[in-house]
Amino acid sequence: MRLLLVLLLAAGLAGELPAQRPRPAAGAQVGYSRSDIGGADAQQVRSRQGALSGVFLYFPVSTALAVRPELLFSLKGGRTLATIADGGTATLDIELAYLELPVLAHFSPAVGRWRPVLFAGPAPALQIGCDLQFVIEPEPFRLTCNEADLSFRHWDFGVVAGAGVEAHLSRSTLALEARYTTGLRSILEGAAVENRSFALLLALTF
Repeated sequence: MRLLLVLLLAAGLAGELPAQRPRPAAGAQVGYSRSDIGGADAQQVRSRQGALSGVFLYFPVSTALAVRPELLFSLKGGRTLATIADGGTATLDIELAYLELPVLAHFSPAVGRWRPVLFAGPAPALQIGCDLQFVIEPEPFRLTCNEADLSFRHWDFGVVAGAGVEAHLSRSTLALEARYTTGLRSILEGAAVENRSFALLLALTF
């Protein structure tokens, strides 16, 4: 009888304790993106398909707010028309590969299994690849930006904003997110052109 009373008292005290703050965690994400190049000197640039994938850490500040640094591999660029040697024009596909390092404020105002999320933050990026492809019949012609003597900057800086929904499972969290990234500095020396991209991502937090 005495043991039963002790157990009931312990259960009652546990029920009065405040909800625990979420624990630090790690995760991975992968998704599809469409990117283009905007700015005053970006004319007739169309979007191109890309990809976004990487890992992140999750550091709670409170039950609703967390800091989420990320390391992402991102394909950006765009498509435009270029004049070729014979005086004609051809589609020019500009492919820029980056390692992005966003540091996001991650806000989830609700509780329960399904939660809306909002996030935003700065996103510096290091360019690790730059290729150009001229879509010419019968065979496309590819070369690097260095071979074409184009001075794309090695560092980019942008901002990210997005939203999504999370499903909180027993041992992990699955999220579907949409994000928009816009560059704040020109990616090409001597011109005003900036990266822009929109992405849909699946993220799994362990």
